[in-house]
Amino acid sequence: MRSLQNYRVVTFFTIGDGIASTLTFAAACSSAGITVLIDNDLDICSQNHCVQFETATAMAFISWFTTLPSFLFNLWSLASR
Repeated sequence: MRSLQNYRVVTFFTIGDGIASTLTFAAACSSAGITVLIDNDLDICSQNHCVQFETATAMAFISWFTTLPSFLFNLWSLASR
């Protein structure tokens, strides 16, 4: 009859999810900036693989959208103690 909400474990996972979510969002934003730079500002999309860059950027934002609920759930679980 043990509680599954160990304070130290929940804190550890909350901090880890927060760091992972922040780094994923930063990587997605930087890849979006590079894609905009290559496509719109430099106008050399014909020499590069812009479709692959845009797809990778979209996947990075989707990855961030999937890690964010985990962080928010852990934060809510930590705050409700």
